Amino acid sequence: MLKGSFILIFRNLTQRKLRSSLTTLGVIIGIAAIVGMVSATQGISGAISGQLEKLQGNRILVIPGGRGGMLSFGTSGGLSEKDVEIIKNVDGVDVAYGQVQTSALVRFGEEVQGLTIAGISPSDFERLDTLGIEAGRYLKDSDRFAAVIGNSVAYEKYKNDVGIRKKLVIKNTEFQVVGILNKAGGALLATDSTVYLPKKAMREALNLSEDRVDSIIVGVKPEANINEVAERISEALRRAHKVTKNNEDFTVITPDYVKDIVGQITGLLSVLLGSIAGISLIVGTIGIANIMFVTVSERTREIGVMKALGSTNRDILTLFVLESGIIGLIGGIIGIGVGLALGEGLIFLAHLAVTSSTLSTGGLSSLNASIAIVPELLLGAVALSFVVGVIAGYLPARKAANLNPIEALRYE
Repeated sequence: MLKGSFILIFRNLTQRKLRSSLTTLGVIIGIAAIVGMVSATQGISGAISGQLEKLQGNRILVIPGGRGGMLSFGTSGGLSEKDVEIIKNVDGVDVAYGQVQTSALVRFGEEVQGLTIAGISPSDFERLDTLGIEAGRYLKDSDRFAAVIGNSVAYEKYKNDVGIRKKLVIKNTEFQVVGILNKAGGALLATDSTVYLPKKAMREALNLSEDRVDSIIVGVKPEANINEVAERISEALRRAHKVTKNNEDFTVITPDYVKDIVGQITGLLSVLLGSIAGISLIVGTIGIANIMFVTVSERTREIGVMKALGSTNRDILTLFVLESGIIGLIGGIIGIGVGLALGEGLIFLAHLAVTSSTLSTGGLSSLNASIAIVPELLLGAVALSFVVGVIAGYLPARKAANLNPIEALRYE
């Protein structure tokens, strides 16, 4: 009987191809939204986790501005060298240095490019750097007009490669390249386009304040808890700045803090797409139910014949429930394919959004992620689509099962 039911079901679906296709549309959209949402957010989260591992999880970044303005580098009343000294004395801090950052025109030969310029404390920078040197060496504390450059500055920004011992001119001051960093890419892409100078020489060349600090990079001792150290830093800076926790004029960024920001973004995306998915599945359920009621009316005589030949109410109920379930299942399978494509599209949009803003020193300036294909998700989506179809077809199936066989045979 079950084999015969499947033959009847597929015959009915193939005879009404356009109707069957339109019926599955709501399920396709709903399943696609669910699969796209989860695969994209899992992929983004995985990429962020990978980048945080690249940062080795033992670094803290302090920037000016409260949490509402975490990208406000160089804001008035921000950070100073005094704050660096305060942080160095916090329990659990291994090393800390203030970084000065700005944008400037950099001339190499006859070409001029606008690049990020970062003034650093050479020995502290070397201790905390996670990329490593591709060519040359790190800056030394004794260096004056020397520079270490990011990979893109060396090989992409100018027509000719900027090699070791080449000269870069910034505000009429020459800096000799002594080192080239390894390529960062991904969420550390901004590092590739940065020129690193000794802080004192940069301040002289660009006429910057001796006390100015645009960010503070902190290395935490291996045995210390990074979140506890971050809280101690916050407390120390609040006392120094005479502010409360509710009106801090600085932001302390840890790997967990970045994860929270990413979680908020992906959470908002989940709510949005979840709502679309829910509405689409409801519409799809109603659509399947409506078509199944029409199908029952069209096949009333056929149902009468089946009952006359010995089919029970249970057989008729099973037939129509299975048919609606298979319609949902087909929609779900198609929806998975559409959803995976949608997930890639969402990641592409996220890439465009993230590259429009930057976090200094290893922040999110680019996103190198792809969708995460989760087998449990795909199996769950298939099961959900079948269940949606079964639920939608139950009432029409009951109507078909309860038809009087004599009246059904007389139906025209």
